[in-house]
Amino acid sequence: MTDNLHSFERTMNSLRLMVVCALAVAACHPDAVTNSPVVPTAVITWINVVPDTGQLDVHAVDIASNAGLYTANFRDALAFPQAIEAGTRQIKAFIHSTNPAITSQFILDTTYAFVANEQYGFYLSGFARAGAAAALIVPGAPPTPPAGQIAVRVVNLAPSFAGSIRTLADTTAHPDAFLIKGNGLAGGTPQIANVAYRAVSPYVFVDTGRIRMVVAATGTTDPAIAQGVFPLGALGTGTTNPTAGSLVPGTVFTAIIVPRSVPLSAAPQSRPSSKATDTTVAEAARRISRSNDTVTVQSGSVTILTNRSPTKPDSTLRTTGTAAGAGVAAGDIVLVSGTAQPEYTGWQVVIAVADTLICNPTNVADTPTKCAATNDTATTRFRFRYRIVGTPASPGTGTTVYRIYAPSFVAADFVTPQIVFIVDKRPPNTAP
Repeated sequence: MTDNLHSFERTMNSLRLMVVCALAVAACHPDAVTNSPVVPTAVITWINVVPDTGQLDVHAVDIASNAGLYTANFRDALAFPQAIEAGTRQIKAFIHSTNPAITSQFILDTTYAFVANEQYGFYLSGFARAGAAAALIVPGAPPTPPAGQIAVRVVNLAPSFAGSIRTLADTTAHPDAFLIKGNGLAGGTPQIANVAYRAVSPYVFVDTGRIRMVVAATGTTDPAIAQGVFPLGALGTGTTNPTAGSLVPGTVFTAIIVPRSVPLSAAPQSRPSSKATDTTVAEAARRISRSNDTVTVQSGSVTILTNRSPTKPDSTLRTTGTAAGAGVAAGDIVLVSGTAQPEYTGWQVVIAVADTLICNPTNVADTPTKCAATNDTATTRFRFRYRIVGTPASPGTGTTVYRIYAPSFVAADFVTPQIVFIVDKRPPNTAP
């Protein structure tokens, strides 16, 4: 009995010693438990430019990775770089669905060797229904722009310019790209010229500002095939870092020319809603008119009796058209259509909001909202202006409408060729 008890005690002591030793070893080597190896990574941006199918999931399948583009409609993009594990990656593009029989279908299967610390653009284009989807993978470190400038390059992923607001004799013409600061018309030598389908231009440097890109067929300036204002961004401060944009030095963009979506396919077919101009017969001469190269468009007007009484409100006497502002700001892009004179139509840039106030009787104290004296009438006409090439008849005829395109990363008009902006490099941080 005693021998058995001693044997038991010796066994328990041995176990206690083993536990203490194990704890001591663990205490002496914390790094072996808490530190993970650093995985080498590259940097990548993504865009889905397949115009004839629904949502796609694009990602590596050889390893578990956060890198990829998921539930992506045509033209959806990851506009800022993300990390992807370096090495040879197998990447597939799958049809997105909750049905496993559909999600197992893929339209692309490719491999690419990503080098650690290098940057890449993964641009999925082509046509799914023809079995011709393909990836354009573009390596290369983005440059550092000089002080006060940004950098821009163009990738042309539009196999044709079908859907352009004005019919072109050759829809497969290569584009020129004009980078215009302010509201001038395209002219002179384009900053980026003759970009073939699936070609990538070199980067060019331009001064910061409100910049728009005008795309036209090589060797021409009018009509514009597509036009877009770069995202503006925001300057940094001592407490907040800058947001990439054309106003912020050091930003580097890739501007991707994308086609329209294929009609009747599962790709989006939507576009910005059209805005009416003043169709009132009495205002026909003001609906769309020209003075030299400057066009004035009127959306409507409102005439108000100003009562100037705390108990008696102003009275609306009459309205024309939409009786409201045009909804644009200087620098916005508008797509004008419906006018019988083609020079008025197409992609235009707003040079000014041109609302006018007419008081009766006229008073030097006129204000933008009401006239000076009791029982005056105030007529406000809501208008905006843009410049054109040519000298069409004035006033223009037809039923003029316009669509508004403010600065954005998103190209929301899916029935026309457009420009999508990707940030290759953010501006330097300003906050600690």
